[in-house]
Amino acid sequence: MDEQENWNVDLTEENDDGVQEAITFQINFYPADLTLKGYLDKSVSGQLQIPPFQRSFVWDQVKASKLIESFLLGLPVPNVFLYKERETNKLQVIDGQQRILSAIRFFKNEFGEKIFRLKSVHPKWNGKTYQELDEADRYQLDDTVLRATVVQQLDPDDDSSIYHIFERLNTGGINLNPMEIRKCVHSSDYLSLLEELNRLESWRKLIGQTKIDTRLRDVELLLRLLALSDSWSQYKKPMKKFLNNHLIAMKKLKGDTVLSGAESTFSDTCNYILESLGEKPFHIRGRLNYAAMDSTYVAASLALKAGIPNLSERYKNLLDDKEFIEWCTKDTSDDKIVAQRIARSIAVLAT
Repeated sequence: MDEQENWNVDLTEENDDGVQEAITFQINFYPADLTLKGYLDKSVSGQLQIPPFQRSFVWDQVKASKLIESFLLGLPVPNVFLYKERETNKLQVIDGQQRILSAIRFFKNEFGEKIFRLKSVHPKWNGKTYQELDEADRYQLDDTVLRATVVQQLDPDDDSSIYHIFERLNTGGINLNPMEIRKCVHSSDYLSLLEELNRLESWRKLIGQTKIDTRLRDVELLLRLLALSDSWSQYKKPMKKFLNNHLIAMKKLKGDTVLSGAESTFSDTCNYILESLGEKPFHIRGRLNYAAMDSTYVAASLALKAGIPNLSERYKNLLDDKEFIEWCTKDTSDDKIVAQRIARSIAVLAT
């Protein structure tokens, strides 16, 4: 292993209002010469994490076979990038899933529901599984090095940079949106809970969408409601970073109590809003207004705890508030605007 290096990384990112903002991380990175068999061992042990995303493996058998052929021929193959988590030392694959998974699947003799036999390669290997290769070829494959660049964040004291690194290194054919990236890099029981809550009938009626959004935009809205409900007074733009930080914080929490509490609170609040306001109450000017929904959800969760029986008349008064409507339509992710509209919503609906 070569000498490790520490870098200060200054990134710029467009915030919710279209303004470029600076983001600074201190990261440690180093090359690691892992063998293909080493990747298999780390995968089996659970140290190597392939993010559970529906488009994680998209190569067909021919393309995967060509990669194995390249290894057998000793041809150079591009490096992969791994992210080392601070607390667990687990390795998250942030670039190179196709290469790593192709090798692992060949060792394990599986390609989906089929046996992984090399296809459209040199006649010497065509149609063979790993076990059917000559001993020399198996040793060649076992010992082939696929160099990894391992990255670990040193400062701030969290793993927030993985999102930005993945966003820049993602080389898939389809550009992933922010929530899809979160699913790749922040996999957790809490994120799985969000996807489960996204199927609730009351929630679907409130947002006016019967079908689950395959691009996870409905899950992102749900995440936004829970994050603001948890800590709206500490909100700082951009919204994307705020949501990332909430997922990181929730990922660290252990036990079923937190998850069951979040589940019951969200379900009860959605039922309460639906009973009080009916279906699609946040479609202002014909479209679902995220700002009206997030502020009303935060206030409604407090109103439910306070035992306020019905929000209907109070909500009508809120929508008649010209300032509130302006806060729901202009600069909706600005720190001051978020605080003002949620505070106004709480004052009208929950006090």
